[in-house]
Amino acid sequence: MTEPDETHGRSASEPRFEVETVWDARIPGRDGVELSANLWLPRTPAGAAPGPAAQRFPAILEMIPYGKDNWRRNADVARGTYLARRGYGFCRVDVRGTGSSGGVALDEYTEAETFDGYDAVEWLAAQPWCDGAVGMWGISYGAFTSIQVAKLRPPHLRAIVSVMGTDDRYLSDVHYIGGCVTVSELSQYAVSQVGMNAMPPDPAFRGAAWREEWLARLDATPPWLIEWLRQQHDGPYWRGGSLAPDYDAIEAAILNVGGWMDSYVDAALRMQAACSAPSRTIVGNWVHDLPDVATPGPNLDDLHELVRFFDRWLKEVPNGADEEPAITWFEREYAEPDPFPKVWPGRWRAATAYPHPATETTEWRFRGGSGPLVGALAAGAVDPVDGVDRYPHRPTVGTRAALSWGAGGPPNGLGRDLRPDESLGPTYTSEPLEGAVEILGVPEVVLHLSVSAPVATAVVRLTDVAPDGTSAQVTAGILNLTHRRSHADPEPLEPGRIEEVRVLMRPTGYRFLPGHRIRLSVASSAWPVIWPSPYEATFELHHGRATPSRLVLPVIPPAGGPGDAPVPAFKTTPPDAPAFDGGDDADEPIWRITDDVIAGSVTVSVHDGGEDLLEDGRRLYAAETLTMTAFEADPAHAILDADVVYRWHEHEFATEIRARSTQTSDADAFHLTVDLEVDVDGEPFFRRAWQESIERRLV
Repeated sequence: MTEPDETHGRSASEPRFEVETVWDARIPGRDGVELSANLWLPRTPAGAAPGPAAQRFPAILEMIPYGKDNWRRNADVARGTYLARRGYGFCRVDVRGTGSSGGVALDEYTEAETFDGYDAVEWLAAQPWCDGAVGMWGISYGAFTSIQVAKLRPPHLRAIVSVMGTDDRYLSDVHYIGGCVTVSELSQYAVSQVGMNAMPPDPAFRGAAWREEWLARLDATPPWLIEWLRQQHDGPYWRGGSLAPDYDAIEAAILNVGGWMDSYVDAALRMQAACSAPSRTIVGNWVHDLPDVATPGPNLDDLHELVRFFDRWLKEVPNGADEEPAITWFEREYAEPDPFPKVWPGRWRAATAYPHPATETTEWRFRGGSGPLVGALAAGAVDPVDGVDRYPHRPTVGTRAALSWGAGGPPNGLGRDLRPDESLGPTYTSEPLEGAVEILGVPEVVLHLSVSAPVATAVVRLTDVAPDGTSAQVTAGILNLTHRRSHADPEPLEPGRIEEVRVLMRPTGYRFLPGHRIRLSVASSAWPVIWPSPYEATFELHHGRATPSRLVLPVIPPAGGPGDAPVPAFKTTPPDAPAFDGGDDADEPIWRITDDVIAGSVTVSVHDGGEDLLEDGRRLYAAETLTMTAFEADPAHAILDADVVYRWHEHEFATEIRARSTQTSDADAFHLTVDLEVDVDGEPFFRRAWQESIERRLV
């Protein structure tokens, strides 16, 4: 009986090679710093007939600061083995100043780090086992480095795969959202990276002086988050490491992979729209994780897609990968709100271009409704009656939505029924829809606002209201109103002056069902996603003929209509990468919201942790605990406490690294303390504390 074709005719290289592993290959950088790399190389099985280019293969590079010899070892072994068996040399590099590489990690995505990527590409191309064709891939940090290196155009870089990466470090990263300082988004990365950067090199790779080298590196490495908090506006700092606005700089072919529930999906779509290099984009429902395991499903075999893409651009296999639709996305439909859904209903769709060639913008005007703050949403027609909805700044609103702008696994969950939050501000809701409404792209909200304070925030949420009244978030947008004209040169608001403000929402691909209603809600905060604006304020939201506040939706035809293309048949069975059971010793996750009536505060507490076991018996425990508090009557005052621990059990020694941070605020400044403690075999090895107050500049 013939086995079913899991690839549906979309084939990729088969696993026909044996694998040789090279630990700690040294890659020289142009400034003398040596990078440490682990390699997985294909080798022709003994007795097999040699191919036309025996022992020479394309190379795939990944560069990240997450220890290749500890935290990411198991994943690297699985991926490297998978790729090498299919005829690719896989190179996994610790970025400078991290892991077993030399140098100092002065910041993320430095110019020197990007040049290291260029040099690593050219080093790989020159190796005797490489045929001169090199690709890069990565998720998150590794996707960023792939984009940044591709911008430099190394001669031998042919293609990149960017999974949940960004083109713009100010607009679409963990530091700022719409010009607002982030809280939950940043804290889950910034302080953990203080600890990760403090991890030791592998003694086997650094020689007898490894402790002295490690100690010198600890002393020279700053906490990256201090500089991020100083750089509150867009400018040269954030353009470094960003592709935007130079989209034509990339010549290598691009495969973008994004998720509707990930904070980087807007970057994937911007690159698809703006890059002149050959490109394709796949967007699923997913949170910030790889598509074979990310929720909500459905899932697909991302390694199969990666190999198929590189087969075309590195091996020059005419497999049709370059002829597939420019964008393939999952058009989701209503699902009961669940912070940790397994799968969402809907369908895969594809189009010949992004934006969709048949996109038409539809305007839904705000109107007065049945009572204060309960308004209507009407397509097309202008409300002849001018109205105004008044609401106060509520710094603690937002806890019914997702924990972070880009969600992940527990405890980093998605939004629940938003009605409790919506009841505290203005909402505008349509009549039940007579027919389905499909959208793809960036919804926009146009507000005519006056505010009584010089600094304030607009938070808008687009929801799908089910027939039973449940309000499920589709997407959202955030804007620091002082950035209404520019992220580089913000301007204070003039209290009482009505201004037209445009708030871009995160892209979405969604189908509103007949009988459901479309709702747009407005708030002044999104706690704990962003730091509250510092002043008490009253907002006046105007609507009507003179002040046409409205929702603008990018509407597309139903599936199969003009502009659509045939949907590729994805391989949906799991990748057959080798797996090592690293144990399942995870802490119980915590996502707890405490409403303190007496203190007038809302505190969000989060904990996540667990231990990984490597094949050679070494163990790494990693955990982080976050406590985030905002105060209803004192918007200038908020508190973020972060506590991160890494416990690394080597064969010959044990290390405990503890990174703690407290960030508080008043109306004038952020006050930040960072403490780093490193113990070896229970004895103090390194101690360092940083303390700084940083002026609030219209945030």
